[in-house]
Amino acid sequence: MKLSISQLSPPYNKLPLWIQHLLNTILQRAQDTYPEQYSAGSQSAARVRSLTWRWLPLLTLTQALGMLLVAYAFTRSRSGGSDLTPFFLAGVLLIFIPTAARLLTPAAARSERIALLCLAGLNYYLVKVLTSPLSFAFFDEFLHWRTADDIASSQHLFHTNTLLPVSPYYPGLEIVTNALSTLSGLNSFYSGLTIIGMARLMMIGALFLLNEHLLRSPRAAGIATLIYMANPHFLLFDAQYGYESLALPLMTCALVIMAPQQSIAARLARLEPLVPFVKFSALHRRGLNSRLRWMTLATWIIVSAVVLTHHVTDFFFDGLLIAWLVMCACMRPTPLRRTRLAWTALFALGASMISSVWIGNPVVAYLSAFFGEALQELGQVLTNTGPARQLFVTYSGPPTPLWERIITISSTGMLLLCLPFGLLCLWQRYRSHALCTTFGLIALCYPLSQVFRFTDTGAELTDRAAAFLFIPLATTLAIFIVQFWPLQQLSRMKMLVITAALTVLFLGGTLLGTGPASALLPGPYEAIADSRSIEPEGIQAALWAHGYLAAGNRIATDRINQILMGTYGDQYIVSTTQDKIDVSPVFLSARLSPDDIAILRQGAIHYLVVDLRLTQSLPVLGFYYEQGEPEGLHHSTPISVQDLAKFSTLPGINRVFDSGDIVIYDVGGFIHAPEKS
Repeated sequence: MKLSISQLSPPYNKLPLWIQHLLNTILQRAQDTYPEQYSAGSQSAARVRSLTWRWLPLLTLTQALGMLLVAYAFTRSRSGGSDLTPFFLAGVLLIFIPTAARLLTPAAARSERIALLCLAGLNYYLVKVLTSPLSFAFFDEFLHWRTADDIASSQHLFHTNTLLPVSPYYPGLEIVTNALSTLSGLNSFYSGLTIIGMARLMMIGALFLLNEHLLRSPRAAGIATLIYMANPHFLLFDAQYGYESLALPLMTCALVIMAPQQSIAARLARLEPLVPFVKFSALHRRGLNSRLRWMTLATWIIVSAVVLTHHVTDFFFDGLLIAWLVMCACMRPTPLRRTRLAWTALFALGASMISSVWIGNPVVAYLSAFFGEALQELGQVLTNTGPARQLFVTYSGPPTPLWERIITISSTGMLLLCLPFGLLCLWQRYRSHALCTTFGLIALCYPLSQVFRFTDTGAELTDRAAAFLFIPLATTLAIFIVQFWPLQQLSRMKMLVITAALTVLFLGGTLLGTGPASALLPGPYEAIADSRSIEPEGIQAALWAHGYLAAGNRIATDRINQILMGTYGDQYIVSTTQDKIDVSPVFLSARLSPDDIAILRQGAIHYLVVDLRLTQSLPVLGFYYEQGEPEGLHHSTPISVQDLAKFSTLPGINRVFDSGDIVIYDVGGFIHAPEKS
């Protein structure tokens, strides 16, 4: 039943007329049953029907030009060029803006929309590939590379990974990598590139199909998929070689398979009374039941793959299924036993519990420590007992430019402003659909996640959650756009305004996810800057350690040399991640105190890897060794040269490698020497 303000309670109809008119307009737009249809016989409808794919080749060319600008920025940056950020951003936007404008038009065919989205998704994946086309360069990639190589070398699962102890217990990505590498002869890097590229295509296609089923409109599905690309993790984080990059597309595929189950169950309920009387109905009913069984089986296979691939995706999927199940129970569209949703939810929960309690799996402690610290910091900020994280301030270098601050604030503010209107439209149009309503409920978690941005640990939680929350959020915002700008009232000026808004949304999300574009572009070494810190000298030191020190030595070093020594060097890294030992005081103290010696002995550390370049600048990430190190995230001066050089003067400590910047010390004899009385 459609409502108007005049039908509501007296406080509303006593409002000023212009406010009543505005509220009436909002309600009418939210309740529009056919926003995606022209009036019958209109000239616009005839013109739309006559249009074909004529824009696809041109838009493919513009995306290729965008990639050319990005490649130019990377190439010039590698050769020492500066101030190439405008070329990079222009290239990224040249892929997005024409695609967004075309997807907003009613003229594009369904297949053209899918082609444009797949092209944009692949081009954005190639942006990540261009950052390092010959080897892994992102921090998390090294963690999973170690697990993949352990599987290849040992020929069994669950091998210890000191860089990320939880990774061997979720080896789905590494198993697929090993299979492709074995069959094709490609190494782990190129096998990983291929798998993540296919996963990116899978994600784009699944998002489109899911939203097309929910919203019954290819145009709305295209808009929703495009909005998802604005999440901060789309461009880089979910394009890297990591378990979330594969698990998230798998989860979305499971939703695509499960989405029609409610409508199939409803058809079965309508056919059941006719079965004793109509033979055709009985045959049709058996066909629908068979289809439900096959859909359930396929879903369970994908759920098993998600459980085996990534813990956070698995737990989010469990929560989504539970919320969906509760929504179905409250709405009662059909008996739950007919939808098979309850059985799928129970299967997913059971598989998650078995995986979590598997002998040795540290996932519970791993995640609880992270969430506990984030909640503790948030509590301190809310009660004014702890400092709030300063926004738009880097730990080293100049502050964030003003224009980037404006874009990121505008992007987040736009999402928060449009979300209530999207939820209103969703309630008016789709509240009888359990999955749509569940999406609206989960989308409400997005504003709640933003409060963690004011904490050091929780800021990472906010960004990580965006990749999951943007799935329902994109659907909700697409409903808002379609309802408030129906085709019959869609003009070129309105399309231009919507395109501009989507561009701000995308650019803000990209800046949030990548940080300054200058940090993404190749350039000279920077201290603890992840990809900017991966360079030949550190790799050669790790390869020397592998060749001359053998594998598996217990080593302590900084954040960057940890991943290099753990992968290229095949060494055992002693840190808080694996052994719960903070080695930072050993490096940051002015002299080797008895407490520092106790740390060396507790960790049975054989070698120390010292990078003297850390004394030249502040760490980009805010810490050198561990986030909880002395003055971690609050360093005001770089490490003293004398602090890192103290090992050269101590008897019993031998320098076994020195490249000028990187020095490896053998402390095995020192920590095992008898104490002086």
